[in-house]
Amino acid sequence: MIIFVNSMNKLFLALFSGFLLAFSWPFIGFSIFIFVAFVPLLILVSKSTKANEVFLFSFIAFFLFNSITTYWVYHATVIGCIVAFIINSLLMASVFWLYSKIKYSTSSRLGALAFLVMWLSMEYLHLNWLLSWPWLTLGNVFSKTPELVQWYEFTGFLGGSFWIIIVNLLVYNIFKYFNRSKVIALVTLILAPILFSFFIYINFEEKDQQFLDVVIIQPNVNPYTDKFSKPYESQLIDFIKLARTKITKETQLLLAPETALLEGVWENSFEASYSVRSLRKLQNEFPNLNILVGATTYKMLDHAQKKSSTSRKLRNENTFYEVYNSAIFIPSFGEVEVYHKTKLVPGAERMPFPYILDPIANLAINLGGTSGSLSSDNYLNSFKIKETIISPLICYESVYGEMKLGKSSLIAILTNDGWWKNTAGYKQHFAYARLRAIEQRKSIIRSANTGISSVINSRGDVLIKSNWDEAICLASKVTINNGTTFYNRFGDYIGRISVFISSILLIVSFVKMKLSN
Repeated sequence: MIIFVNSMNKLFLALFSGFLLAFSWPFIGFSIFIFVAFVPLLILVSKSTKANEVFLFSFIAFFLFNSITTYWVYHATVIGCIVAFIINSLLMASVFWLYSKIKYSTSSRLGALAFLVMWLSMEYLHLNWLLSWPWLTLGNVFSKTPELVQWYEFTGFLGGSFWIIIVNLLVYNIFKYFNRSKVIALVTLILAPILFSFFIYINFEEKDQQFLDVVIIQPNVNPYTDKFSKPYESQLIDFIKLARTKITKETQLLLAPETALLEGVWENSFEASYSVRSLRKLQNEFPNLNILVGATTYKMLDHAQKKSSTSRKLRNENTFYEVYNSAIFIPSFGEVEVYHKTKLVPGAERMPFPYILDPIANLAINLGGTSGSLSSDNYLNSFKIKETIISPLICYESVYGEMKLGKSSLIAILTNDGWWKNTAGYKQHFAYARLRAIEQRKSIIRSANTGISSVINSRGDVLIKSNWDEAICLASKVTINNGTTFYNRFGDYIGRISVFISSILLIVSFVKMKLSN
């Protein structure tokens, strides 16, 4: 009976943590809950002496967290949704397993340090492997209130994760051993970063202001019905008609969403495609107009070129080609340029561990409209309009902070969030872009198929935006910024430092456990 009661108490603590984490997330609850969300799990660790038990209950907590916050993924892929929940929960639970192991074998202080650096290490490594899904990186929780985290220009969103973990550890410590000095420390720890952020926010000024005249198009094509059933020619006609409502002789850039061009465009002959020829006619009327638009592109490989795991073979021919989720840049003068998406969605755009999992690749769907694994490049490509350098990010890429955007003047996000329907998903994705603006101190122009399209300044303020499920064009003079930030130069250094310290702690705890045996 006692064992049952203890187990139920631990289950309650796990569920409580899961709910607190979930209801701190943007557009689901209130971010303030994040500062105490880990406390029930930390109490659970103190009540248990078995690391495996800690792992089980923490897995339950994190599975609940993942399910509530990202349930909308099932609209695009049910299998991918379930797999993402399980993998994310396993990774998060593994941190608590390691934390409990180190705490039991060393001390509470080393355990607390281990929890901090190992959680940050997990988030950092989750940004940099084949099953990367950083949607729930803790630092993203403040995306609705960017005025609180203006210091992300120095730390990136992992700085937010660091802040959250430190506060949770201190709250737990106060819960165990209450005293006045700890409460003062807690209040200081919460308020100091917020006050510093407001100071930056209020005093922030754009220097040497230059502007780009931009039109952002939101075609509002239903990805489940019209997008692949309606002829691409008629969709392009509607697209151009909508664009004409806002384009003027002064417009320098037309931005369109991910896979806005439904015609499969061959990179070996851009100018021969119907889509490019039609957009060139539009440019003839508006000579200053440059166009940045999403498309699925194909590239024929020479016989001598090395084939990759994503190379596809033309039917009945010994010829291979690659398929990309791309951003096509059609300059007012000059040749068409292309950027290939570098961060592909695991299971949806690319099957991870291809040599093992390719046989089941038919279970995956491509959110851009092509089945099977896509190809990608390992570098970012930028486009130039006079002296303005535009760095495109395609959909999922805007969830990452460290994208090597140092030389850019403006960030352009092309996305299609219509797959997630009218849920918290598209709202969260939009809000994350506000953090990217702060980290890089760049204006962001965002074109989404069904919403939210927007202009965001380098403080993270939303200047103009569309509504969900409307066909609209937005016109704006967007501020250009050629400067760099500390985070821009050094990237996710907090993650790298954490990995280093975690490695040392693991070695130390392993040695201590061996010596004690």
